[in-house]
Amino acid sequence: MMMKRYRLRIPGPIDLDSEVLAYMSAPLIAHYGAEWVELYTETVTLLKRVWQTREAEVFLMPGPGSVGMEAAIASLAGDTHKLLVLTNGFFGDRWVTIAQAYSSRVLVLEHPWGRAHDVEAVAQALQRDPEIKAVVMVHGETSTGVLNPLKEIGEICDRYGAVLVVDMVSTLGGTEIAFDDWHIGIGVGATQKCLECPPGLAPVAVSPRAWELIERSEGRGWYINLRTWRHFARKWGDWHPHPVTMPTGLTQALRFSLRKILDEGLSTRWERHTKIALFLRNALRNLGFELFVPDDRDAMNTVTAAKGHAQLPAGALIRALKERHQILIGGGLERLSGQIFRIGHMGPTATYEAVVPTLLAIEEILRSVGVSVEPGQIFRVQVPVMGPARSSP
Repeated sequence: MMMKRYRLRIPGPIDLDSEVLAYMSAPLIAHYGAEWVELYTETVTLLKRVWQTREAEVFLMPGPGSVGMEAAIASLAGDTHKLLVLTNGFFGDRWVTIAQAYSSRVLVLEHPWGRAHDVEAVAQALQRDPEIKAVVMVHGETSTGVLNPLKEIGEICDRYGAVLVVDMVSTLGGTEIAFDDWHIGIGVGATQKCLECPPGLAPVAVSPRAWELIERSEGRGWYINLRTWRHFARKWGDWHPHPVTMPTGLTQALRFSLRKILDEGLSTRWERHTKIALFLRNALRNLGFELFVPDDRDAMNTVTAAKGHAQLPAGALIRALKERHQILIGGGLERLSGQIFRIGHMGPTATYEAVVPTLLAIEEILRSVGVSVEPGQIFRVQVPVMGPARSSP
């Protein structure tokens, strides 16, 4: 039975360009040999440009973003080094779960859901305990829409000699990240969000400083051990630079989407995502919704979360959008289940063409439950005027 086609406005995966999807049905090619190495190497090189790194080694691990997260912890942990895990949401809690599965030396620094991490609290934790060798965090906490202060925490980690490990699954390709300049040790992404591809690959970037710590660790496993990936990249790099069979169609699709991202220009792209996020947040406020992240400075530019309306609970809105408008948005996770809804605006869905129909549909649903909303009320907000963009690399 064919599944019904919905417009995906969830926090990933996203609707994709037909040109990207075409690679998924292209004839299979070999995942080794000179032609493949050229394709794979170019894809990795393009990823390094999106990450803004010259120093890091980048690997494409088949699997979801979580496989890259586990690889980072498995490679660093054992009980060799003490880890500090920062959490202020569902995916921060996932970091805690993974870290505790691999090490008994895990400290957890919690912050309220819906609020960004406290940089000073991180500094105090590192100052109190010099045995902490790695700090683990989420950049864009998709469960709440919070953007954590990555650059500032990176500076703190550099000051105290700790390696920073970051989940960038919902920000890589849509939000500014300067891997080298921000002192990031390991970064983990995923293809199905701002990188504009189907799910199935988890890019992982590893800095020289992180490698030093990995080499002093009791890292476990084979597939999820980054030493394995480095070994094959170096020993078999001229014909098979990875330890496993690769999804060749998805890798070709990723190369295509990365070329598009860089053709747009990184600064232009970040600006577009920020402009759409501000428009969406202001439109939701204008419709009477309370945003889950009250301070725009702490809000992601790729995911927005809001509480249900007094006359329209979050679950009812999600169902109505699906059933009456064939639009899918996300709901709350765990402790936020039934309390909030989440709208993703990434890549092709970070456009007025994608966001406005969703907002107009929400207007219609509000009117249907007796809320006084005039047609086009979402446009009674000032479209943000952005400053001059910085030149992208």
